[in-house]
Amino acid sequence: MRKHNIKQYTQPSQNERYEISRCLKSNKPKAQLARELNHSRSTLYRDINHNKGQRGYHPKQAHQLAQIRHYMHTSSFTAFACEYINHLLKST
Repeated sequence: MRKHNIKQYTQPSQNERYEISRCLKSNKPKAQLARELNHSRSTLYRDINHNKGQRGYHPKQAHQLAQIRHYMHTSSFTAFACEYINHLLKST
C-alpha cells in the first residue's frame, strides 16, 4: 500500500473545481483525481455532493455555493455579541 502525502483539509480552489468537473464528465475515477489534486477522497466527494445543483456539478456554481457557506459560517454573531450590542443600544 502506497502512502500519499495529503495535506490538511482545505476546500478545492476554483481551478481545482474546473478540473473536478472535467474529470466527472470523462468518468475518471474520483480516487485518482483526489490523488492528483492532493486532496482526500472524502474532500472530493464532500465538495461534489455539497455543491452540485439540480443539473449536476458546475464549477463556477460550486465555487459560489462554497463561498456563500463559508461567509455564512464566519459572519454569524455569537450570543454574547448579540447581548452586548443590545446592551449598548439600550444604554444610548
